[in-house]
Amino acid sequence: MRKTITYILLCMSGWSVAQQAPQYSLYMLNPYAYNPANAGLENSLIVNGVYRQQWSGLKGAPVTQHINAHMPLYVINSGVGLRVDNDVIGAHSVTQAVLSYNYQMELGRNSLLSLGVSGGYLQYALDGSKLRAPEGTYVEPVFSHNDVLLSEGTVRAGTPIFEIGVFAQLNKLEIGLAMQPVYAPALRSTTTNGTFRLQTISHYNASLTYSFDISDDLTLRPAFLVKTDIAETQSEISLVARWRENIFAGGSFRGFTKTSRDAAVLLAGVKLNEKTILAYAFDIPLSALNVANRGSHELLIRYNLNKQIGAGKLPPVIYNPRFF
Repeated sequence: MRKTITYILLCMSGWSVAQQAPQYSLYMLNPYAYNPANAGLENSLIVNGVYRQQWSGLKGAPVTQHINAHMPLYVINSGVGLRVDNDVIGAHSVTQAVLSYNYQMELGRNSLLSLGVSGGYLQYALDGSKLRAPEGTYVEPVFSHNDVLLSEGTVRAGTPIFEIGVFAQLNKLEIGLAMQPVYAPALRSTTTNGTFRLQTISHYNASLTYSFDISDDLTLRPAFLVKTDIAETQSEISLVARWRENIFAGGSFRGFTKTSRDAAVLLAGVKLNEKTILAYAFDIPLSALNVANRGSHELLIRYNLNKQIGAGKLPPVIYNPRFF
C-alpha cells in the first residue's frame, strides 16, 4: 500500500505528504518485520537483512534497507528483538529503529500465545535540493525554489514510535495481528524556511499461515497478509513450497481490487549452509505504474545460529514449526 510522491501539494496553510509503508515481498520469511510478537519464537538467534528496489527504472522510486535480530529469553518465557529500517523515496527518507519485547504463554502441546510491544524513534528528512518548484530558478549557478515555504537544503523531524502485536500458534496454523505507526509529515508555513510537524498514522496488519506436509521431503506453506490504514486496504496471498529444507520456491499476488492491485511475485531461495539462507523475489507490476517501471527486486539473507543461547545445538524438531 504505497503511494508514489511525484510532487508536493501546495496549499495556503502549508503542504501535506501521504504516509508511506515499506513493502516486503518476502514477508513470510521475515514475520518479525511486521509484528513484534514474533521476536524469539524460533528458539535461536535470528538475523535478517533485506534490500529492496521497488519499481526499477522509475526515477525517485522507493529503495529500502532493513535489518533485524531477535532471540528468546527462556528464563522469563519471552523474546527480544531489534529492527532498523531505512526507506528512501525520491527527496524523502525515513530511518527508524525499534526495540521489541514479547511475553510467550504455552496454550498446550504445539500451541502458544505471544504478546509483543516495540518502542523506538523515527527520523524523517526532506532533501530540498532534489525538489523542483514550478516557479523555481535552476540555472547554474543559481538554485532557488522562489518559495519561502520550500527548503533548498535538508530539513528533518523526528518522533518516538510504539508498536503492539499478538501472535497465536495452534499446531500448524499461525495467526498474527499488529499495529505499526507510519509517518505522515505535515509542513507548516513559518517565517523560516520549511519546518516540519511530524505525526504518525497507525497501520494495521493481519497474517495467517499454515503448513502442509505433502511428504517427508515436500512442505507447502500458504500465507495471507492484510494491511490497512482504515482508509485503504491491501491484501496479499502467497504459496511457498519447500523441498528437503534446502530449496524453496513460490509466488504471491498482491491486491485484489482495482485500486489496490499491485503485483504478481515470483520468489525462490536456497539454504547456503546449516545457518544461512538466501532468498530473492521479483515483482511483476500490475498497477497503472507498469508502463513506467520494470518491476521490483528484493533480496533477503537470513542467519540462524541454530542453537539455543548458552546451550548446545537445537534438537531436530523445534517447538515452533516455522518455515526454517
